[in-house]
Amino acid sequence: MLRVTPFGLAFTFVALSFSCSDDNKSEFDGGSGGSSAAGGNAGVGGTLLPPPDGGGARDGGGGARPNTPVDVIITADNAYGFGYGTGSALLNYFGGIENPGTDDIFACPVGHGPEKYEVPASDANAGNYLYIIGYADKLTTQGVIAKFSREGADPVYTGMGPWEACATGLDYELNQNPKGPTRAIIDEYIGRCNRKELPENSSKGWVTTTQSPNGSVAFGEDNSTERTDVTPQNPFKIACDIEPSARWMWYDWDPSTDQSPFIWPGGSANTAREFIIFRLGAEFIPEPPPE
Repeated sequence: MLRVTPFGLAFTFVALSFSCSDDNKSEFDGGSGGSSAAGGNAGVGGTLLPPPDGGGARDGGGGARPNTPVDVIITADNAYGFGYGTGSALLNYFGGIENPGTDDIFACPVGHGPEKYEVPASDANAGNYLYIIGYADKLTTQGVIAKFSREGADPVYTGMGPWEACATGLDYELNQNPKGPTRAIIDEYIGRCNRKELPENSSKGWVTTTQSPNGSVAFGEDNSTERTDVTPQNPFKIACDIEPSARWMWYDWDPSTDQSPFIWPGGSANTAREFIIFRLGAEFIPEPPPE
């Protein structure tokens, strides 16, 4: 796997696999065109591909975009990847991190817990959607929290704005081989979500924060309260270096109940209908003011 440092120097490293009880990070295979950050301040590069034919809304390029990179701090309970793309497919893909232990998710400094990325302007300007992919172990809690910031523009946070989600019903456990959905599988399921060609145990397509029989996007607690015990009001510890205004985000598979979607209900079935694809349209991502 290739990683690019903030100084533009490339090097290869060996990805190690750990059991879920380990407090160490474990990379999954993000597919072609992606990179992973296993340490802090890691700028990563992706590969741009030509847009696919057809697809969902907002395909295509658009007007002029800012020529500045996007700084990202992101973590998940337990696994994530992110990228930019059209309504049909990813055009680039970054990360692919599994966080098996509590410190992997929350602890400071960045890189020990949450990861930091610098996304080149060309990659951040690709397509018309920001995508996040997530899945979790079947223990205690689950969610994703992130901040995407560009110099001169307001930050984009999880848990704020018109995020959509598609729960694919394709289950992944931590530390599988291969680890997590590949980029090709993610693209396949973006298409299936658009066409509503999904199994029964899924969201049947894209859902929003509006409650529906197929579930909804769930916005949880903000990043301001340290956790003592896991409760529906306070399931998470504070995630390092992410502003208090960011909120945890996940998929609510049964909005008709009082069960928190951020707390695992028990059992080994794929109750949460993972893996989950989240996306936010580019028109909702603030850009810097004109110079």
